[in-house]
Amino acid sequence: MQDRDFILRIRSLIGSHFNHLGKEWVLHEVLADEGVLVLADPSNKAVIQTNLFGEPSRKGPETILIPLFGKVPDTLSDELMELLANKLASGTTHH
Repeated sequence: MQDRDFILRIRSLIGSHFNHLGKEWVLHEVLADEGVLVLADPSNKAVIQTNLFGEPSRKGPETILIPLFGKVPDTLSDELMELLANKLASGTTHH
């Protein structure tokens, strides 16, 4: 599968909820150039986010990055495989 096709398929999951590290996350964005997924906390809890210089700049949801690809060429990251295995059913929330 070509990366472009894979990215398009992963982008179709934006808005989906996943259980990761014992917590519920929502797929917020796919950063194709960086090869990462951005997961955001779906609750209304805001955390202080920093700018590029590490200075506090605004409040927003907590986010984490998940690598798309593994260290070996043409492989997916273990983190991505685990995340996809823990997709929550639509309309289901676990706290």
